[in-house]
Amino acid sequence: MAEGHSNRPKFDNRRDKIAWYLDEIDSYKEDMGKWYTVFFRRILPFLVFIVPLNIVCARAYESFASRYLSAILDPTSAASKIVVWLVALVIFLAILIFLPRFATFCEFAITGVFYYLAIFATYSYQVNGVVMTKPLITNGFGYFVIIVLSIFMFMKLVFFVLEIMYRIVFRGEHEPKAYKDDADDFVL
Repeated sequence: MAEGHSNRPKFDNRRDKIAWYLDEIDSYKEDMGKWYTVFFRRILPFLVFIVPLNIVCARAYESFASRYLSAILDPTSAASKIVVWLVALVIFLAILIFLPRFATFCEFAITGVFYYLAIFATYSYQVNGVVMTKPLITNGFGYFVIIVLSIFMFMKLVFFVLEIMYRIVFRGEHEPKAYKDDADDFVL
């Protein structure tokens, strides 16, 4: 019979086992270094949220302009929607860079609004004087965006739960245990 992984210690209880696994996951995250921070926390969320932010900004602009500023702004103006979207992208990028924890909250909020719009919202357009409506997501690209966003947010939620568990188990510690003891284990 094949033996199990030899570096895994014997555990006295379930808490020690969970702590060991959490420490290993955190060690791998630490080993990724700056690439983890730059790519997975800044670049990837920015790329994933380009289209959802576009949809949310366009709907928010239409709603705000038609309700409060209809005398000044045209709610159907495509140029204004693009300007609002570009400003929102710049603000979102700044939040990703300077406020990463708040960025996680913003990602969950934008995702919730986007899913609400994808399920319940319709797009109205006029053909020969007749107003027609259709669902917001009607093509493969829209479904692709929903799938990618779902996978990204699921992984974000998993790592968020792991981070909470890590903070509960290793309360008061700032480094993973793998870096603190002088054992012969070399964590790559």
